[in-house]
Amino acid sequence: MSQALKENQTLVAKILSKLTPEAKVSRIEYEGPRIAIYTDNPSYFVNNSGLIGQLVVELKKRIIVKASESARKPPEEVREYVMSVAPRGAGINRIFFDVALGEVLIEATNAKLLQIPELSEQEFFAKTGWRPRIRQSSPIPSQAVEQMYYALTDADERMSFLRSVGERIFRGRVYPRSEVVLTVLGAAREVGRSCFLLSTPESRILLDCGIHPGARGPLNSYPRLDWLDLSLDDIDAVVVSHAHLDHVGFLPVLFKHGYKGPVYMTEPTLALSTLLLMDALKVSQSEGRSAPYSGDDVRTMIAHTVTLPYNLVTDITPDVKLTFYNAGHILGSSLVHLHVGEGAHNVVYTGDFKFDNTRLFQAAFFNFVRAETLVIESTYGSRSDVMPSRAETEQMFASSLRQTLESGGKVLIPVPAVGRAQEIMLVINDLIRSKAIPEVPVYLEGMLKEATGIHLLYQEYLSPSLRSELRDAGFDPFLADWYTVVDSPRRRSEIVQEKGPSVILATSGMLEGGPSIYYFSELAEDPANKILFVSYQVPGTTGRRVLDSPSREISLFDPGTGRMRVIRVNAAVERIEGFSGHSDFNQLTRYVSRLQRKVRRVLVVHGERKKAEEFALHLQQHLKLNAYAPQLLESIRLY
Repeated sequence: MSQALKENQTLVAKILSKLTPEAKVSRIEYEGPRIAIYTDNPSYFVNNSGLIGQLVVELKKRIIVKASESARKPPEEVREYVMSVAPRGAGINRIFFDVALGEVLIEATNAKLLQIPELSEQEFFAKTGWRPRIRQSSPIPSQAVEQMYYALTDADERMSFLRSVGERIFRGRVYPRSEVVLTVLGAAREVGRSCFLLSTPESRILLDCGIHPGARGPLNSYPRLDWLDLSLDDIDAVVVSHAHLDHVGFLPVLFKHGYKGPVYMTEPTLALSTLLLMDALKVSQSEGRSAPYSGDDVRTMIAHTVTLPYNLVTDITPDVKLTFYNAGHILGSSLVHLHVGEGAHNVVYTGDFKFDNTRLFQAAFFNFVRAETLVIESTYGSRSDVMPSRAETEQMFASSLRQTLESGGKVLIPVPAVGRAQEIMLVINDLIRSKAIPEVPVYLEGMLKEATGIHLLYQEYLSPSLRSELRDAGFDPFLADWYTVVDSPRRRSEIVQEKGPSVILATSGMLEGGPSIYYFSELAEDPANKILFVSYQVPGTTGRRVLDSPSREISLFDPGTGRMRVIRVNAAVERIEGFSGHSDFNQLTRYVSRLQRKVRRVLVVHGERKKAEEFALHLQQHLKLNAYAPQLLESIRLY
């Protein structure tokens, strides 16, 4: 008998030894990162609710109790029960049965009314054999969320996947020693295609798998997975920090080429990743370009994703535990903490993060118990990258808008659909309500409406103050009267030609595809208008060329004619940095200083060459840390 099999049998025996025959355990399964105890008697575990907590503490494993299939009420009967006990006015609009997880998702327009004993987790589980999840529904529907649910409906396939993942996680360790190596496959002295391989004798874990939005050619645009002497079967897990394409854009390609393993991310990251990945497909098709993946590859990715909340320690391989923490960057964005071995080494990978409170999110988490290696972004890693305060930023933003709007011009604000768009919407809403700027039409283009709907669906990831406003104030700042959603491309020419001032928020934020390109091409030649950038512009993108071009002439591909078109930029071009979801130089320094006594090594990534090197040197000289900006394809032994 193998050592791994003996360890598994010991684990099962320990669990059974804590339970009496009344538990009626039918089987114990490894399902993804959890151990599932199936019971024919759910009431036993409700009446002995402390047992599982004791097992979790003793075994240091995630354990869930599920009712055996025969002990679950049929979905139709459960649906009738929910509707019969739900108070009037709750407005239930979705009841979704996740058969693989044994959960029922109940969404309602007034979810507070569903906080009743009949729908409490313990009573509901004892009565129906299902675990309830109650959530406030979003007033804005999301096709991406619908695609998520659809991809999870094949319970048999998902159960097979979860069991194969569980067997791989709980197989027991083969190698007694822990060694940790990080290989840089992207985002080395550049912003884009974030991808890192963390290797131990037991595990191969990819951290992010993105594309470079401003590069040309596969060797510069995609992670250098071709350089690894590994097959996709050798990869145990992929961990995604957040949904921006430079961190998740290449992930479906792994599934296209046969990856069958798990992906770990937060639930809002999955929803937003689905939205952005499917939109990237549409943009490629509209521009006559072939995409490296298909819609089916995205759906396969969804079915292989295990979503985790913040602050939950989870085994993802025999020798690595994963915990997500708030990164403050975009909805669901995560700092990734990896605990290797039995306390051998701890790695914190920041992804993109904001170490300051914003209107949308709280500042990034920093209070790690241990963090020997820190892998940190450096988008704003230069000493000159110091942003003004939020109050100053919003004053400059208001002044910039007033200057153009009061003169009758139009302001185009290219925005990423996720994060900056919603932040800017909150600011504009306050400026109009306080009469700091004129009340003019504000047009929302591209994915902004759906991305905002996803923010409203996952309100628990927003800042406490914003959650309170959404819950208690009776006014939704995302649904103000001055916002107009552009739901047809035919409306664009009308918006451009209509008389009078307006503000246009359009994707993409870097003028790389999407409706912002159309508005730019139509508005840029009129000196009465303004192009106002509020997010980082990656080198090589159209947005960066507009900012840096000394000639004020920009060549764009016109899909209507199939030819290049030269745009003379007569409109004012401005950039306001203070809205960024990235930490500036001072915030980066302050963050590292909070971890200074714990960290032995800092690897500086996700920054232009000069910024990454400058920030690493700054950490060496001023914080006396072992800091370094690794190069592409470099492997660094961490432990």
